[in-house]
Amino acid sequence: MKKTLKIKDMHCSSCEILLKEAIEETGTKVVSTNHTKGEIVVDMKDEKEMVPVKKAIEKEGYSVA
Repeated sequence: MKKTLKIKDMHCSSCEILLKEAIEETGTKVVSTNHTKGEIVVDMKDEKEMVPVKKAIEKEGYSVA
C-alpha cells in the first residue's frame, strides 16, 4: 500500500537523500521524495510499518505532519 507522508522542515535534495536512506533501513521502500512539497511516498505492506518509519524520520531531526 502506498502512503504519502508530509514531512516538516524537508527543504532540499540532501534532506530527501537522508530521509530516503533512513526509511529504507527500516525495510520500507521509498517510492518518491519531493522536498518542494515536503512529501515522501512509501510502499508499506501494512500500517504496522509506520511506527519504525516515523522513528527513523524523527531520529534524523524531522517530523511527520
